Amino acid sequence: MQYPRYVNRFFAGSSVEAGIFIMVLTTATFAGSDSVVKVIGSSVPLLALLWVRYVFQTVVLAIWLMRRPVIGLHGARPFRLQLLRAILLLLNSASTFAGLRYLPLPVTTSLAMLAPLITTVLAATLLGEKVARSKWAMVILGFIGMLMVVRPGGGQFSWAVGFPIAAATTFACFQVVSSKLSKTGDPMITNFLTALVATLMLSALLWTAQATLLPAIKSVRFGSWLLVLVMASLATTGHSLMLQALRRAPLAVLTPFGYAQLAFATLFSWLFFGQVPDLWMTLGMLVIACSGIGTVLLHAQGRGADPD
Repeated sequence: MQYPRYVNRFFAGSSVEAGIFIMVLTTATFAGSDSVVKVIGSSVPLLALLWVRYVFQTVVLAIWLMRRPVIGLHGARPFRLQLLRAILLLLNSASTFAGLRYLPLPVTTSLAMLAPLITTVLAATLLGEKVARSKWAMVILGFIGMLMVVRPGGGQFSWAVGFPIAAATTFACFQVVSSKLSKTGDPMITNFLTALVATLMLSALLWTAQATLLPAIKSVRFGSWLLVLVMASLATTGHSLMLQALRRAPLAVLTPFGYAQLAFATLFSWLFFGQVPDLWMTLGMLVIACSGIGTVLLHAQGRGADPD
């Protein structure tokens, strides 16, 4: 695929800088998708919301793949990892959507920022990626910033915090599996199979629960369905971008930039819901930003170096 000259450096290359740039775009689309889910609220049944999200991704990617001169699943192996990726993403989406119904957007996103910490551990232990102690320190610094933002023990915490924590855990595992598949598989086929498997699983659940869900689905307004399509579009774009980022940079390098989603979530929360960050949240954002910048500088100084 040919790219315009002014974006060739970011999208056509294989540099770490390109991966970081695409990862930041990924977090923006995820934050946008979560914002739309927050706007939708409980007006659409959770199971129907998930079903439309994955049907949309399946149809869009199927049309895209049909445009290719040769269609095949040669880039889909190993199939067990493809199945695991779909299950993890479905669990992550369900946990995230449920959490957004009970918690403010910045709080939900902040708790989901546990995912990069878990991902870094998995990248070092399961993928065998070399992570220097200085980079571990930057990730820990980002975690401290997250604590400054969410301030555990505050009145806004309840049993519902279990949803974003579950989302963080499943997303961390999802990223590791995605990193494995990005080395050998076709990103478009991987995303298509993920959406297809999730759609089939959700269709089975909808069929078994149709007696209770159909009356609720019929009462959903047309405007809410339009918002569901917007959410599905953003989510599909985000996951495609994430695979492209993983093809260009190691998972441990991209991990700290997952914190950028907190910045976008805070911005969208202010724009759409009128929630302005307080002093502690602002300070926490600065700490998180410093951890990301520090990681980039450390990688530039010692690319390929062994952990100190």
